[in-house]
Amino acid sequence: MQLRSLAVWIACALALAGPAGAATLTVTDTGDAGDGTCDASCTLRDAVDAAASDDRILFDLALPAPILIGLSGGALQIDVPLRITATDGVPTTIRRVVGLGRLLNVLAGADVRIVGLGFEGGRHEALAGDTLGGAVWVAAGGALELRQCVFRDNRAMGNHGDLLVSPGRGVGGAIHADGDLLVDGCAFVDNQVAGGDGAAGSIPVQSGAAGWGGAISATGLVDILNSTFHDNVVRGGAGASAGSLPPGFPPIAGGNGGDAFGAALYFGPTATATVAFSTLIGNTASGGSGGSGSPGDPAGTPGSTGQMLGAAIASEGATVLNVSAVGGNAGNFDCGTRGAGTLTARTTNAGDDGSCPGLFVPALVAQFQPIDALAASPHYQPLPDAAVVDAAPDCLDAVAFEAVDFDQLLTPRPLTVYAPAGRCDIGAIELNPVLFGDGFEEPPPPP
Repeated sequence: MQLRSLAVWIACALALAGPAGAATLTVTDTGDAGDGTCDASCTLRDAVDAAASDDRILFDLALPAPILIGLSGGALQIDVPLRITATDGVPTTIRRVVGLGRLLNVLAGADVRIVGLGFEGGRHEALAGDTLGGAVWVAAGGALELRQCVFRDNRAMGNHGDLLVSPGRGVGGAIHADGDLLVDGCAFVDNQVAGGDGAAGSIPVQSGAAGWGGAISATGLVDILNSTFHDNVVRGGAGASAGSLPPGFPPIAGGNGGDAFGAALYFGPTATATVAFSTLIGNTASGGSGGSGSPGDPAGTPGSTGQMLGAAIASEGATVLNVSAVGGNAGNFDCGTRGAGTLTARTTNAGDDGSCPGLFVPALVAQFQPIDALAASPHYQPLPDAAVVDAAPDCLDAVAFEAVDFDQLLTPRPLTVYAPAGRCDIGAIELNPVLFGDGFEEPPPPP
């Protein structure tokens, strides 16, 4: 997947109608039935099933706004290069309305670009093993590009243990990507991942399973720009309690709680990730509780609480975090690494606990207006006198490859307020100067 600036993408989209021979499929029905063809009636599932390589899927302008695509069947499956684009200015959401399951699988060989869609209510729980992605899974060999999308209320819940099956890990509350992933101008709100609980009475006593990545978990190439992460949760599963034992048996310890890594973002040992111009505030990591030991005298020792790593970001791979605001997260330090993992900055970031590379900004959350989690694109707007305004020395991406020309709301960057021209704000949103009645933009008084 080629990573390009939004400005270049828009120019190309306007200049080119699409690859030669590609078809445009138009969704006319918001249900989830259909026969796999786009004829008199075309659901989104019909369009995806009927699509050939490099086709485009659009939405009928006659559909009433807002558009809600209710999924009642399995996840949509894409295995070819495909583009799905919402109508500009029309909120369009894919939501699970019946049963459990993801919303979308991007399979090997697929190169998918999605613009302007919401993903809500994904509920994935594997029967055994790891549960990968509450809303979206990207397979190794696949690629997914997301622009101006919103992920709300998705869950990846590891299965609870029983006497025959060990508890499973939950991985990626909204997205798990083993393939390539590009995220630009998106918001992730109230997504959760949890490891499964150990089963009471299990022998040996089961520990809780780990949870990784409340919003996103990834093991491949990842590029995240201009995005907000708020109120995402990672939780480890609870360890099982040891049962009572016959007289004369040695005491048995309770199961340990599962680990909780990356309340917003988790990057595995094989991941190469960049995160730039993003805001990560109000996320929570919680290690699983340890189970009680066997009763008696002496009693078994209780299991330990699961480890926590990264109330915002946990990296076991190679991660560059740049020009991002990270603070007000709960349960652990905001940024954490493990093993050979690295977390570095090219220029700077803003954080409030010293764990992320960059500027230390006490009470970072107070530098922003409160978030509206129900907004079309939830975000934290910096206050005019915030320390994050004009705090970035340049407006280049995390590896200085190209300019970041727009913020999450497609406001142009930079809009330098106080400092010399060419400086950008830290975080997903660029502060707009005040527009006065005479039509001229002028900055508010300097801090």
